[in-house]
Amino acid sequence: MPRILSHLSIIEYLYILSLLVITDGSTRINGKTSLTGRVEFFYSGQWGTVCDDQWDINDAYVVCKQLGFPQVSQAFSGATHGQGSGPIWLSNVACSGSELHLYDCSQSDWGNNNCNHSQDASVQCRQGFSVIRLAGGGANYGRVEIYEYGLWGTVCDDTWDINDANVTCRELGYSGATSAPTGAAYGPGSGPILRHRVNCQGSEASLLNCPFRQDQRLGCSHSKDSSVVCY
Repeated sequence: MPRILSHLSIIEYLYILSLLVITDGSTRINGKTSLTGRVEFFYSGQWGTVCDDQWDINDAYVVCKQLGFPQVSQAFSGATHGQGSGPIWLSNVACSGSELHLYDCSQSDWGNNNCNHSQDASVQCRQGFSVIRLAGGGANYGRVEIYEYGLWGTVCDDTWDINDANVTCRELGYSGATSAPTGAAYGPGSGPILRHRVNCQGSEASLLNCPFRQDQRLGCSHSKDSSVVCY
């Protein structure tokens, strides 16, 4: 590795490398940081943008994964991070979350859309490593816990519902959820409360891909820890 890059993390190095090697299908984030900004796609010799029609967290996850980031925090629409220029290459993108590249996802024909740059899509990616487990119950039911930043933490039950539970259970290898208990149904956890107001659509590949708020002022306590019952 060149000396100038020796102080960078592997993820940062891969991200820089992805920007240096530009081919059709290359994707980049255009923003103030490498993690957050407008999604831009390279095709037919020029960079263009992605329309926000059907843009969701699964599409954002594929972008982040393609760029070497293991997690996604949010998918934005309406040119949240500024309007781009040039062609709008992709629209009606419909990723499942399992694709390796954005161009592998179902989409409209290249450049064939009626979008404008006020509809440019953007993402917020996350670094780090996380794991999901159930605690306080049995093999297929219990309190939802997430491992992040070297600690196990819990999920606040504000807005917790069956969509969130279904995503969690499928991630753990089950078919889905029969219920989404709240109020620390399987006992209160300990450590940080890592997710507030989780809002899964139900189709996400991981609970970690679902939008959420992380604000201690929301006032959650472990008496409000979320749980699932899987089948």
